[in-house]
Amino acid sequence: MNAPPDASALRAFLARVSRRLAWTTAAEGAAAGLVVALVLVMAGWPSRGAPAKAIAAAASLAAAGMFVRWLFMRGRGERVALIVERRAPQCRNLVVTADELTMSNTVVDHIAVLVFSQTARLVNGLDLAALFPLRNSLIALALSTGLWTLAVARATTSEAESRGGGGGSSRAALAAISAIDVTVIPPAYTGKHVESMVDPARIEALVGSRVRLTVHARAAGVSMESIHTRDSLVASSSGTFEGELIADADGYVAIEPRSADGHAGVRRLIGISVLPDNAPRVRITAPARDLFLRDAHQTIDIAVDASDDLRLASLRLRFTKVSGSGERFTFTEGEVPMDIVRTNERMWKGHTTWRLDALGLSPGDMVVYRAVAADYRPGATPGESDSFIAEILLPGGDAAAGFALDPEQERYAVSQQMVILKTERLSARRAATSADAFTTAAQELAAEQRKVRAEFVFMMGGELADAPDLSGSLTDINEEAEAEGESDLLAGRMANQGRVALLRAIRSMSRAAASLTTADLGPALTHERAALAQLERAFSRTRIILRALTERERLDLTRRLTGVLTDAARDVHPAVDAQPSARVLGLRRTLAGIAALAGASPFTADAPAQTAALAESVLRVDASSKPLQDAAALLNNAGDAIAHGRSVDARALLDRAATGIAASLRGDLADAPAAALPADVNRLNGALNDALRHPRATP
Repeated sequence: MNAPPDASALRAFLARVSRRLAWTTAAEGAAAGLVVALVLVMAGWPSRGAPAKAIAAAASLAAAGMFVRWLFMRGRGERVALIVERRAPQCRNLVVTADELTMSNTVVDHIAVLVFSQTARLVNGLDLAALFPLRNSLIALALSTGLWTLAVARATTSEAESRGGGGGSSRAALAAISAIDVTVIPPAYTGKHVESMVDPARIEALVGSRVRLTVHARAAGVSMESIHTRDSLVASSSGTFEGELIADADGYVAIEPRSADGHAGVRRLIGISVLPDNAPRVRITAPARDLFLRDAHQTIDIAVDASDDLRLASLRLRFTKVSGSGERFTFTEGEVPMDIVRTNERMWKGHTTWRLDALGLSPGDMVVYRAVAADYRPGATPGESDSFIAEILLPGGDAAAGFALDPEQERYAVSQQMVILKTERLSARRAATSADAFTTAAQELAAEQRKVRAEFVFMMGGELADAPDLSGSLTDINEEAEAEGESDLLAGRMANQGRVALLRAIRSMSRAAASLTTADLGPALTHERAALAQLERAFSRTRIILRALTERERLDLTRRLTGVLTDAARDVHPAVDAQPSARVLGLRRTLAGIAALAGASPFTADAPAQTAALAESVLRVDASSKPLQDAAALLNNAGDAIAHGRSVDARALLDRAATGIAASLRGDLADAPAAALPADVNRLNGALNDALRHPRATP
C-alpha cells in the first residue's frame, strides 16, 4: 500500500514531538547533574583554587545526568504516539491507530486513507508547546547553572583571599593551610580502588597502602611529621606541596606550614588507622577427626571451608605419608585434587573423595593431611587447618591414643631420620637462601639435633638385651636362644652391645649439632648418618629396651621436721615503689595541658597550636586506642573552634576530650584498697554469719 499524504504529515508531527522530548530530557538530566556538582563544590570537592577541575567535573556530571535520563526514558519503552495520547485525551486513541497503520500492510486502502485524514486534521490542531512545555526544564537548567557558577566563583575568591590576595602584607606573611587532599592507594594485590578525600580527620588504610598528600597552603615550605619520621613536602608547579608515606602502623601525620622567615603556622593533625590483612582462615569440616582404619582399601570424604578478609588465591589439600617404625621412618609428601566451589572471591569450599589405595599404605602406616589456603599478599604465610591422621592398624592391633604434632611447619615426627631429611632439604636450597637465613635455619636444626640427643641420653639409664625372634609366637620359647642369652648375660655382653652403639650415636649427634651450629652442613650430614647407623644397630629388629628409667629416689623421711625452731625467720626484702607506666604519665601530662588551656580566659593567640600539640601527644601515647583517637579528634575540633572565635564550643570540646582521656586513664589505675573494719565489727559479722548458717530450732 502506498502511504497517503496524510501519513507523511503524521510522521512529521511525531518527529517534532520526539525532538521536543529529547530536548526536555537533556535539559532535565543536565540540570540534575549540575545540582550534584553544586553539592560537591559546597562540600569542598574539587579542592578550592582549582576551577578547571570544577568545570570538568560539572561537564562530566551534566553529561552523565543526560545519559541517565535518556536511559530512563528508553527503559520505559513508550512510543511517542502513546505519550501524545496521554497528553491529549481528545485524540481518543486515533494517533496510536494511525501510527500502527504506518507499520502494517494488512488494512484496506480506503480505511487507512480515512484514518490518516482524520488524524492529520486532529494533530494539526494540537499545540506542542502546551502539550510538552520546555520552559520549566530550561528554567531548572539555568538556575542550576547559575548556582553552580556562583559557588565556584565564591570558592575561588576565598582561595585567593586565603593566599593573601586582599589581606595586606602582614597577612600574606602568615603561613597557613587552606586544604589537604589525601589519596589512599591500596597495594596492587588487593584489587581495591584508589580512594580520595579532602581534609579528613582520620585516614583508614590497609597495611602497605601508599598515602599521598597534596597540601594547598600559603607558605614557603610544608613539613610532614609522623610518629617515627619527619620529612618536608615537595613544592609542585601548581603551587601545592606533595608528599607520600606508607601506612604500616596506627599513628598520625602532622602537617605544619612555615613562612619565608621561618615562622610556623597552625599544624594540621590527621589520624591514621591501619587495617591489617589477616591470613586466610581454613578448616576441615568433614570428617574433622582422626581415623583408624582396618585396611588401606578405604575412601575418605573430605570437606574444607576457607575464607579471607580480601580474596583467596588458592586452596589445596596436602598430605604426608609416614611409613616405617623406630628410626626407619620415611616421609612422602603429596597433594590431593579437590573440587572447589567459589561462593565469592573471599569464601571458598572444597570437597574430594580420597581413595587411599593409590598411596600404597601398609599396616602400621599413616597419612597426615591438612588444608592450606593462600591469599594474594606477596610473601605471606599460607593459612593452615588443623592436621588429622588416617592410620592403618596392624593386624590385631588397637588404635593409638593420639598423634602429637609439632607446632612448626614440619609436624610429623622428631627423629634422627627427620633431622637428616631436614638437613638435606636445607642443603638443597642453600643457593636460593640468604646467608643470615641459612645460618638461622642451620642453628634451628642444631637445636632439633640436641633435642633428639637428649632423648637418647635420657634412655641411657636402661639396659639393652637381645629379644626373641619377633616373627615367632610370643608364647613359644626357643631353648637354644634362651641358653645363648643366659651365657651372654653372665658374660656381660648383652648390655654392652646396645650400650656401646647408643654411646657412639650420642657422640655423633653431638658432633652433628656442633657442625650445624656453625652452618657447616657437609660434616653435619656425615655425623648424622653415622648416628643413624648406630641407632639402627642398637634398635635392630632383635633388640628391645628392658629398662628405660632409673629407680626413683625416695624421700629421706629422717630429714623432715628437723632443725632448731628458733632459727626459722621471715626473709625480709626492701620494698620497692611501683613506677607508673609511661602511658599513665603521658595521659596525665595531657590532662594537665587541657586544664591549663581551658582555664585561660580569653584564649591566647597560640591556643590553636597548643590544641594541635595536645592532640599529637594523645596519639603518641597509643595511636591504636579508639577512645584516645576520639579525644584527639575533639582536640582538633577545639583548635578549629578557637581559630574561628567560637570560645563556648571550644571549651565544650575540651571538656569532652578531657572526660574521654580520664575514662581511658581510669582503666590503667589500680583500685583503691578497701578500708579495714575494726576488730569488734569483724567479730560481730562472724557471729552473725554463724547464726545465719546454723539457726537455732524454734519451739
